[in-house]
Amino acid sequence: MRNQELISGTIWITGVSASGKSTLGGKLFNDLKAIGVNNVKLLDGEAIREELGETHGYMTDERNAILGKTIQMASKYNENGIIVIVTAISHKRDIRQKARDTITNFMEVFLNCPLEVCIERDYKGHYQKALNGEYENFIGVTESYETSDSPELVINTKSLTIEECQRLLLGEVVRFLGRKPLNAIIVAAGMGNRMNHFKKEKPKCMLNVNGKTILDRLIDNLLNCGITGINIVVGYKKEYFNDDRYQCYVNPDYENNNILHSLFYAEEAMNSGFLFSYSDIIYDEVIIRQMLETNSDIAIAVDCNWLEYYEDRVDHPISEAELVFSENRKTVTLIRKDADSKNAFGEFLGVAYFSRKGAEILKDVFNDLLQYYYENPGQAFHTAKSFKKAYLTDMLQEIINRGYSVDLVQIKGNWTEIDIPRDLTVSEQFWGKKECKTS
Repeated sequence: MRNQELISGTIWITGVSASGKSTLGGKLFNDLKAIGVNNVKLLDGEAIREELGETHGYMTDERNAILGKTIQMASKYNENGIIVIVTAISHKRDIRQKARDTITNFMEVFLNCPLEVCIERDYKGHYQKALNGEYENFIGVTESYETSDSPELVINTKSLTIEECQRLLLGEVVRFLGRKPLNAIIVAAGMGNRMNHFKKEKPKCMLNVNGKTILDRLIDNLLNCGITGINIVVGYKKEYFNDDRYQCYVNPDYENNNILHSLFYAEEAMNSGFLFSYSDIIYDEVIIRQMLETNSDIAIAVDCNWLEYYEDRVDHPISEAELVFSENRKTVTLIRKDADSKNAFGEFLGVAYFSRKGAEILKDVFNDLLQYYYENPGQAFHTAKSFKKAYLTDMLQEIINRGYSVDLVQIKGNWTEIDIPRDLTVSEQFWGKKECKTS
């Protein structure tokens, strides 16, 4: 494991007092040095508090003020190519979310340890003083610790030895920061005709859902997962796409072609592998992480709980769903619209992963088809009337038919599509409830 080439990022180790934060943070720092990673900085919560002097107490606002400074420091170190290890109780979910939103490559490590074990470990006696009423603001006793829904890593420091925790943490950090830079390609060239008057003023992905555009939600989630190479294929009302967070590729023929050909206007962004996404869907960043964890060359996100979303969806019936079929629940055998929904494994979200090899397969098959359909322009292509009008799903089926494997990543909800006006209301209600729970 020596001489690892790791990208910069922040490892945020959190948990109650005596759960093992400082111990594991220090060991991780030494372990990284031992394998040749020298661009690493340890920011211990108590050490930072001492540096700031007696200006901050232990009320939540005062704790968060220190953490705010810690976030700024970590972000600045990361920008300079330094890996940062933060060890801090950081008991409020929203302050950790602030760190995640600020820091590009953010890995939250939650140390899960029962209160009684922490009390036994507390040689300074702080827990006992808190239980005796001597402390007003002691996390775990007088104030609760708010757990996150999906930290990148949870370590049970009761059941595992220090050495086991140490090995687990190092391995996961190396895996997390050892990721090669991956691009994202979002196809947003279409007109979104079924959105009626909503799309007359702006592209569909620029519609607001609870005060935030569909596109902004997607970009924020990609950045939170460490994907900074964001590319968008634009066409309809392309002047709305003006943001230094992404690069635009223009599809000038968007009225005559479809998703597959739109995607290939960004062909140069495919080379190192990429995450593909429709632009009219909202989904949790957990789904992005699931896609990034796959070992497949080509994988697609498939919702197994898809049917309930089609209740009362008259203007977008089940026949329009991009259904996925699988014989072994691991690989795709068939993907298409207007199929036998009773036997479908799930619905394709519009999110796909292509490794470097997967991208080469995609490009090779596409270029082969270009030549064929240049000579045979009138022929249909799977469910599309012509190759020019093909969806990505048509291409995926072609890849499968040629003997390549397309694997599936099972998703259970936590996403919405905005294809018809009714979907906008449903999305606002769904994400409004979800965001209220996490706020």
